[in-house]
Amino acid sequence: MIKSNKYLVILILILVILGGFILYSPRFLLYSSKYKKANAIILLLGPDFKARQKEAYRLINDGMADYLIIPAYHKAYRIYDKGTMKYLSPNLHSFKSGQKNVAVPPSFYEDTHWEIIEAQKVMSSYGLNSAILVSSPYHMRRIKLIVMKVFDTNKGVFYFVPTSYEKAPANYWELSFADWKKVRKEYEKILWFFIYFPWSK
Repeated sequence: MIKSNKYLVILILILVILGGFILYSPRFLLYSSKYKKANAIILLLGPDFKARQKEAYRLINDGMADYLIIPAYHKAYRIYDKGTMKYLSPNLHSFKSGQKNVAVPPSFYEDTHWEIIEAQKVMSSYGLNSAILVSSPYHMRRIKLIVMKVFDTNKGVFYFVPTSYEKAPANYWELSFADWKKVRKEYEKILWFFIYFPWSK
């Protein structure tokens, strides 16, 4: 009897912990940081790209960076006064080596991982060491985790700015079914990244 009660208590504790994790899971994904002017803005691709793009342009208009990098589209721009931009690298050329950095990543790489690798190559090519990363709110925690693995954060400064033009509730009772689906997918992608990363180059 005592033994069965012990198992029941353990089961209840596990369920409470699991429940707490599920209820807190949306808020954990909503990572952001304070930011200052950086060398570049890295704009990451996603379903609501217009909302992300709008945030990036807001930062550009505020004079927060000298370059805009859109790695998924193989594009980089030099930003000048009044938000004017010059298209720089049609294929993410490495101007130090004279070779194209367009190697196809392994098929198991997560898309955001590949984008951040490409962004790192562009920053290295131009000698940039600071960036503001812009994406959707629920995307930001995973971006930070990948940046910590891809970049040498001891030699660079990185800021994380979620778009303010996309709805992303933090409180579990405010989430719609579609919001919970986004949250679930983010955790699946985080788990997959940590599974394959030790074997990636």
